[in-house]
Amino acid sequence: MTHQTSAIKVFASRADLINDGLKGATVSKGTLHIGNVDDFKNSLPTLAANAADFDDRSAPADVQALSRWIIGEGAQQLNVKLASPQEVYVAIAEGRINRELSFPAINIRVGTLDTARALFRAANDKKVGAFIAEIARSEMGYTNQSPAEYAAVLQAAAMLEGFEGPLFLQGDHIQLKSKPVRDGGPAAEKEIDAHRKLIHDLLAAGFGSIDLDMSPFERRTEENLPFEEQQAENARLTAEKIADVRALEKELGIPWTVLLGGETGEVGKMNTRKEDLEAYAEGIIANMKRLGVDPALGIRKIAVNDGTAHGGTPLPDGSVADVSIAFEILKMATDFGKNYGWAGSVQHGASTLPNNAFSLFPQNKAVEVHLATGFQNIAFDNGVYRLKGAQSEIEQFLADKFRGDWKAGKTFAQFVYSTRKQAVGPFKWMTWTMPEDIRAKVAEDLYHQFAFLFEQLEVVDTKDLIAKYITLHDFHQAYPEGAGSSSAASDKEDTGDLAD
Repeated sequence: MTHQTSAIKVFASRADLINDGLKGATVSKGTLHIGNVDDFKNSLPTLAANAADFDDRSAPADVQALSRWIIGEGAQQLNVKLASPQEVYVAIAEGRINRELSFPAINIRVGTLDTARALFRAANDKKVGAFIAEIARSEMGYTNQSPAEYAAVLQAAAMLEGFEGPLFLQGDHIQLKSKPVRDGGPAAEKEIDAHRKLIHDLLAAGFGSIDLDMSPFERRTEENLPFEEQQAENARLTAEKIADVRALEKELGIPWTVLLGGETGEVGKMNTRKEDLEAYAEGIIANMKRLGVDPALGIRKIAVNDGTAHGGTPLPDGSVADVSIAFEILKMATDFGKNYGWAGSVQHGASTLPNNAFSLFPQNKAVEVHLATGFQNIAFDNGVYRLKGAQSEIEQFLADKFRGDWKAGKTFAQFVYSTRKQAVGPFKWMTWTMPEDIRAKVAEDLYHQFAFLFEQLEVVDTKDLIAKYITLHDFHQAYPEGAGSSSAASDKEDTGDLAD
């Protein structure tokens, strides 16, 4: 069922939110009391809208903070439990879970509340517990979604659909920007501090998994170097970020061990080799020992490159080119990683692949498959572009703001396909407030795609399996007494594309 578009409204003050936006519940002395579950659920679209960033249409920061807190407290009471998939991945690594499956890791960019509702509806119908909702550092910028907002909207969607149990949120491609770090000086310090703050904000928002991507620091093109030197900076920085995460877990009192992933073989560039994996793994261990961190607290999965590219490769007419995936790299990486306690390999750039490719991921031992652009395409092509004048308005916006990204020899259709993700944030209010019939059609299309992917990736009927291995915890955040603020981790100036 699609909520009414009129429910997407924002309030100017906390008093207005409590009096006119919150139904079926009260807030007293820093505690949420739900008196009528159905009425409370009916207020969730409004609460989610007040938790979101719509630029000049947003609720004030203190209203956003309160909305996010109410959603989080409501989720605890309605058995939507933020969690880490660490225990499951350890069980896979140790062979206690011995079945072919690939966790779909789903990046939600457009119309997040509607898209997430379709995701949870499909998960309920297919009895799926083995899935992850994620957002990349770059996406936080061009979609105007901080970790705190993303966590709140996903929890609201889960409650609306009656989803219960562990909810896994993941920071995807939490990557240091290589240029400022390599340049050194104040620029490097600023970037390192921003990256550390981003990790802090992810953990504080309840994200139970982080993919640490330092692959741009590899020196793969310098083939005269030994493998150890090619991977040295990637391994060192990954180990230092592992140490940051483990320290922040203690500082913030996080009730679980955060699942961490690494990456060797930057997506869209040179394919990963066994020698890369070995040099990377040994480098991480050596650096963790240097830092005084138990190597057992390191990564549990490894992202590799096997021929795909983020978002796919657009053809002159705007369609996406077929790609040839070296599936044997996924299998090799998973088999190799067992020596280091890794659950398996991770595939990026998969959502625009042909439908007959997805069943090959579990068959080739990929533990996780990242999916993003395909869902964005459904939202644009089947939804936003059905609004009168919307397509031409968005294309004009892209031509005005991102003409510098129009590469020589590329058609306008290729340019638009490659850059329209940049329109998600500026047109966010439009996507959240489309008429019910359009939103319902997009949600139906997304539902069927999610259900299809669950089947192909062999995660149907995994609800009980996941519950067997996950320890559920309450995750409470302090009542927001002050005005609050949105996370600086949104990196709104970042225009990179590091999601799938």
